[in-house]
Amino acid sequence: MIGLFRWSIGLLLIATIGLGAVLVFDRAPRVPQDTTLTEAQRTWARGWLAANRPRGMREGEQATLTLSQTEANLLANYLVDLLGEGRAQVALQSGRARLSASLALPWDPQHSFVNLELTLVEDAPLPRVENARLAGLPLPGGLFQSLVGRFVTALDHADVVEQVRLEADRIQVSYAWREGILEDIGSGLVPRIELDRMLGYQTALAAYIETRPARRPIELADLLSHLLTLDPAMTPATQPDADPIARNRAVILVLAAYVNGKGLLDRGVTSTPANRPRQHAVLLQGRRDLAQHFMTSAALAAKGGGMLSNLAGLLKEATDAERGSGYSFADLAANRAGIRFAQLATGNPTDARALRMFARRGMSEDDFMPPIDGLPEGLAERNFKADFGDAQSTAYQRMITLIDGRIDARPLFRERPS
Repeated sequence: MIGLFRWSIGLLLIATIGLGAVLVFDRAPRVPQDTTLTEAQRTWARGWLAANRPRGMREGEQATLTLSQTEANLLANYLVDLLGEGRAQVALQSGRARLSASLALPWDPQHSFVNLELTLVEDAPLPRVENARLAGLPLPGGLFQSLVGRFVTALDHADVVEQVRLEADRIQVSYAWREGILEDIGSGLVPRIELDRMLGYQTALAAYIETRPARRPIELADLLSHLLTLDPAMTPATQPDADPIARNRAVILVLAAYVNGKGLLDRGVTSTPANRPRQHAVLLQGRRDLAQHFMTSAALAAKGGGMLSNLAGLLKEATDAERGSGYSFADLAANRAGIRFAQLATGNPTDARALRMFARRGMSEDDFMPPIDGLPEGLAERNFKADFGDAQSTAYQRMITLIDGRIDARPLFRERPS
């Protein structure tokens, strides 16, 4: 269930971006207490998550998750802590629940926070959102109802959650496991015309993958070049597909899902191995992580703009430094190159068409990905702060200037492709 939880949060974020929500940061956390979990509490949370994973569950097998208010608070704080410096609070009443979370922006000298507050009211089969506040500002009712309505509809169509009960000191979630549930929910959040376009490119990707040797890595540049030269057959509702921005966005989103081991499902069509891409490792400069950083940032930029992609990349690198894998300026270079690629691909129709013409001539990774030699990697938080201070420091901004200069020098960005 933890995979569903984390994936659902990601889907809500993407849906919010698609609806145009704007993040406004607070100077103080809305959750007042700084909940520091003990090692025993962390051990309990890890054990609970491990015990309730759906691995090994049969199709249609039912399960019920039950948490007391104390347990729900421990689990919420453990999950928020995985994202970085944050805190959460769950308050349960009969038929109602209030969820609050505060997440500090990494290494921000202004000590800004993203604050989220939700009030849920028990309904059948899923709770409805009564009130919502983001960063201390009330979200527009129509905007958030549209967001939640789309998410709830997708979750309901996935036939997974059967009942959520909110009691004075207990929350109970009953669900039935189904294979492909995460992809199904994700597909349900995409408008039909966009889903048809993306499914067309996913089918084309599957056909191309079948021509490649099994179990061998594939270069990201090969996949981008191939898909950007295609205009897959669409449904009658979408033909002719003369929108190069929409086509490029579909390519980016499909590849972002694929490099991260995800895909799309059409609930109206039975999914079989024949119409799902065979999974391969996708490499950028010989590394799988760089391909994932590049395409994930490109997808966020294509849907929500470069600001969110930069924030997401910074948060990921800060978390890596705190968790042990270390801050990587090479990863950051892939993030920023992905943003530039998406801006070119979806910024305006002229550039979008020019990119497709560029791809027809054959596109290599050197055309869009800067060299990463000399960029520091594996920096622990202490070493990062000693060398670079924070994201606003002169030393850090010097690294950003270096990376952006290398990106500017790539043939694809040096001048408008033609």
